[in-house]
Amino acid sequence: MKSRHPFQKRIQLDMTGFTAELQRLCRQPSIAAQGVGMTEMARLVDNLFRRAGAATRVLGADSGQPVIYAEFPGRSDRTLLFYNHYDVQPPEPLEEWTVPPFSAEIRDGKLFARGASDNKGDLMARLAAVQVLQKVMGELPCRVKFVVEGEEETNSQNFQRVVARSADLLKADACIWEFGGRDQSGRVEIYAGVKGCCDLELSVQTANTDLHSSLGAIVENAAWRLTWALATLKGPSEEILVPGFFDGIQPPSAGDLEAARRIAGGEEEMRRQYGLQRFLRGREGGEGQAITADLLFGPTCTICGMESGYTGAGLKTVLPKEARAKLDFRLVAGQDPRDITEKVRRHLDASGFGDVKIEVLGEDFAYRTPVDDPFVRLVEETAREAYGAEALLYPTSSGSGPMYPLGKVLHAPIVSTGIGYWGANAHAPDENIRLEDFAAGIYHICLLLERFGQAS
Repeated sequence: MKSRHPFQKRIQLDMTGFTAELQRLCRQPSIAAQGVGMTEMARLVDNLFRRAGAATRVLGADSGQPVIYAEFPGRSDRTLLFYNHYDVQPPEPLEEWTVPPFSAEIRDGKLFARGASDNKGDLMARLAAVQVLQKVMGELPCRVKFVVEGEEETNSQNFQRVVARSADLLKADACIWEFGGRDQSGRVEIYAGVKGCCDLELSVQTANTDLHSSLGAIVENAAWRLTWALATLKGPSEEILVPGFFDGIQPPSAGDLEAARRIAGGEEEMRRQYGLQRFLRGREGGEGQAITADLLFGPTCTICGMESGYTGAGLKTVLPKEARAKLDFRLVAGQDPRDITEKVRRHLDASGFGDVKIEVLGEDFAYRTPVDDPFVRLVEETAREAYGAEALLYPTSSGSGPMYPLGKVLHAPIVSTGIGYWGANAHAPDENIRLEDFAAGIYHICLLLERFGQAS
């Protein structure tokens, strides 16, 4: 029987304390969208780093939620930066939780709490790894920096400003991003990039008050008006109809396509998990490679929500005075979110919907690290060893995040890996992590830091 690594032995000894610290983080609400608990959470994170021996700074508190910067010295001049966030999604609908969302209860080997997976668990796993290395090795093998923001769930506008004026402070040779996890077969999922996004709200007003619906014979209905405008953006066969939308898109590299080919599959499990009847464009279960390519390399146009008139119980016969819809466009390499907004504006004007207003809610560029970068391979290799399972490399996530502004100043590889799993329910009721994944994630970061410090 193979003996355990000294890192694993130390993790086992300290696991109770690491779990208690994570519970402490999760029990502090930090709901960015509602402004709940943010100052208290930032202070808690700062104190957590200070108690671990880091030099810390609070950045950007004058223009938004505080960004916590922490730095640990190391033997090597090489520097690894960790990006995380301490804000969480709203916990609603509360009635669908089986435990209070900020109770951090442990049940059947899982810790349940809003933020346990996204992203407080990963933050604590990385700090725990630093503490394990300090105890086992006496010092860190390289310099370690953390940057932890409080607006990731609300588009990271303050973080982008902080990055722009803190390039020297954040300088590093590589960066580990916030998330990752294991699929249903136990394979570790690693991401070498993220998609960009363009988040918009479209609204239209046709009267100064809601009217009796009998006036629908002579008065414009704002809900219909907005519906017709939205229908010009995307056709029933799922094609995006905004002129110039696909201009400038950079095709995936041969390495990207090969990585996508290796991870194809699992679409039937996805159908079962989410109760799907079909995939878009008539894709069938046997078209795994095409489905994966669509997911990773295809831009999107999604109506995230609509609001107009009366939607309560029973019937209220009104003609709505206004209507609004929230959209997001997931963008790929080569697309500029500001350019997409301008094209949507021109398209609506040309289609006769100049009265439909556009408000920009958020913007991010896509960012990708080449899949053959040595740091990407190092993360893969150490993940495989730590988890005892195959590592699956995704050339990009289908989701988005503020990776581009950080990558632009670092000029260094950025890879995302973490302690989540397929049933973590991030952004949903009963969000949770498995404590065995928490321990394995700590071990992974220990191995990664050790070997990163040894690399020339």
